[in-house]
Amino acid sequence: MDRGATTPPDGDDDQSTRVLLGRYSGHGLTIAAATGLFLLLGWWVDGKLGSTPLFTVIGALVGAGAGFYSMLRHVLLRPRAAELEEEAEPKPGYRGDEANEREA
Repeated sequence: MDRGATTPPDGDDDQSTRVLLGRYSGHGLTIAAATGLFLLLGWWVDGKLGSTPLFTVIGALVGAGAGFYSMLRHVLLRPRAAELEEEAEPKPGYRGDEANEREA
């Protein structure tokens, strides 16, 4: 049985899986924490104003939206912006159009 084909030789795959698991677990906890925090804030406001469930529901929805936006920003928007910056940087050894115009 050839185990080398299924098991990475230096364990990099296992470490990268742990890194991704930690990263995405953190995003899930961010959504849960934001939802809980805003829910409790809404519950507190409802207690002060006597407007029970209104601000509790609004707080939960705002918290969930804020947590989802935070996850969306970290998972989709930042990596996309980093890719665009890498594409915009000139490659080493690349001579731009100015150098080509001087030679012509």
